[in-house]
Amino acid sequence: MRGVVWEKVMSRFSLLTWRLSVSVFSKIDKTLYRKCLNQYSFSSIRQVTSLTKVLQTPEHQTEVASDSDSDDEKAEDLTDFRLQILKAGLDFVPDHGWSKQSIALGAQSLGLSSSSHSLIEDGGADLVHYFNFLCNEKLEDYLKEKYSSNKEKVDIQHYIEDALTYRLKMIIPYVSKWPEAMAMMVSPLQFPTNSKNLLDLVDKIWYLSGDRSLDLTWYSKRVSLALAYRMCELSLLQDKSPEYSDTFEFLQRRVDNIVNASEFIDDVANSVKHLPDLASGALITVRNILGLNQRFR
Repeated sequence: MRGVVWEKVMSRFSLLTWRLSVSVFSKIDKTLYRKCLNQYSFSSIRQVTSLTKVLQTPEHQTEVASDSDSDDEKAEDLTDFRLQILKAGLDFVPDHGWSKQSIALGAQSLGLSSSSHSLIEDGGADLVHYFNFLCNEKLEDYLKEKYSSNKEKVDIQHYIEDALTYRLKMIIPYVSKWPEAMAMMVSPLQFPTNSKNLLDLVDKIWYLSGDRSLDLTWYSKRVSLALAYRMCELSLLQDKSPEYSDTFEFLQRRVDNIVNASEFIDDVANSVKHLPDLASGALITVRNILGLNQRFR
């Protein structure tokens, strides 16, 4: 009975989180935001917001056009430098949390001054963003290697279970500090990037499964998978079972729900596939808002 109540609480919390993320994304210029985020990967959200405002001015557009290649190279080198510091900082998170101290120790392990952590303006928050980005990239490589060469039709339930399990296991070395990370990610400044990482995760999983849906199922599948993943994260935090077996059993039940719901939604979508183009246009608009229309293109 207690387990049922806990699942309901996590489900409602995850749904509230998702609604807030959509609300935040609807207020952001996605083209400019992605341009800033790609160029300055894991600098602070404040820096990205500032850059977005500057990019909207005609004066800066002229300056950008006249920038030299050397300036671009310097910016790229600085970004790589930051990423190296963040990567090294992850080794110290289990002991020192998602903090500037972990970043400073990471810099020192590279032979740099501990003051180098000042290059990472949002400190621990940027460290969490980098970790999520890195985990998503590792998952993508894993799924491509394991499933892309398989000519047989993928068992979608096994595939999703495998993907979510692989991704969750990346958190386990940091699980004692993960509540700290999750608390950081719900702040207004960090929520947009955190939501982008979550959307990127579920989009990778569905796309690499072979799903190429362009109808209304595109959105429903990603929402359901994002909610399931967040619920499993919450389960992991309070799981005291050996090797987190309760969480992975919980994950299997959530995936079973997703697959059954997806099959039902596919049937509905097929039955209404001749609806006016307005429905298709609405879906494309939603995908543009979420910043995922360019995935793997």
